[in-house]
Amino acid sequence: MKNVKNSILGLCLAAMSTMFGQTEPQVNFATATPSATVSKVAYEYLLADHVYLRENPSIKGKAVALLPIGTKMIIEEKSEREDTLDGIKSNWYRVSIGNDSGWVWGGLIAQKTFGSEASHNVKFAYGFESATVNEAGEIEQKHQLRAFKNGVQIDKIVFNGHQSKALEIKNIGNKGLFNVEDIIALDIPATEGNENKGKMYIFWNNGKFTNVASLIDHCDTSYSKTESFVFPSDMEGVKSRLVLETFITDFKTIAKNETAKEDKKLIISEYKWNGYKLVKVEDTPESTEDLVASEHLNPINF
Repeated sequence: MKNVKNSILGLCLAAMSTMFGQTEPQVNFATATPSATVSKVAYEYLLADHVYLRENPSIKGKAVALLPIGTKMIIEEKSEREDTLDGIKSNWYRVSIGNDSGWVWGGLIAQKTFGSEASHNVKFAYGFESATVNEAGEIEQKHQLRAFKNGVQIDKIVFNGHQSKALEIKNIGNKGLFNVEDIIALDIPATEGNENKGKMYIFWNNGKFTNVASLIDHCDTSYSKTESFVFPSDMEGVKSRLVLETFITDFKTIAKNETAKEDKKLIISEYKWNGYKLVKVEDTPESTEDLVASEHLNPINF
């Protein structure tokens, strides 16, 4: 038991040490190779709306065109110069858009784009929003997700990115939930290695984004908690219900020089999505299961 406790403490300390060593977000893209065939060309898309295509790689460069969100482009060249805007560092990129060519600052190009599962016309673009230093001297990163249709922005949401690197993001469909079109899941990275410390869920419905939940693992010397959703379409899913499973391990030291005792508890709560927010299902009481005999632990509030 003591080894388990020590390993969890080690992970927590590693997370804290990296948190205070964060750097500003930096955007980089690969350029197209001259020998690349059309089928092998990697297209990039604009993250922002109303972006100027410029003659030179500078904010002072002459504007030659005004581009809408989602504009498809091929990156031809990378500038030597880097600019930092809103705390985001990036080079400029010479891009080709049909017969036009010019320079765009990399922070205005999406880190990832993908489509809606519910409507083939709706597309999503994800990338960095800003980075600022708070009073404690820590860098706070904001990321953004935008929805657009036929070059017109529909909605935008800004959220805590947790780290200064792009998050893994994908559309997982509606997972069997009613009144939701798309569920966008983001992996929240741990501070070291390839592990994740949780997931963030953003719902897309009726032309609006809703930041529904961030399920972040927690651990310290006496307590650890992990949370996960079970969707209706999952193997253990419940029709029209979103189930929140909270697994708690409480470490209790009986006396000095004695090994720690592990008390484990699983708390299950059920929610419905009403089209705007998650609502706890009142007719299904929260259930708690002691995985190991233990003293009572207060349920986690969602």
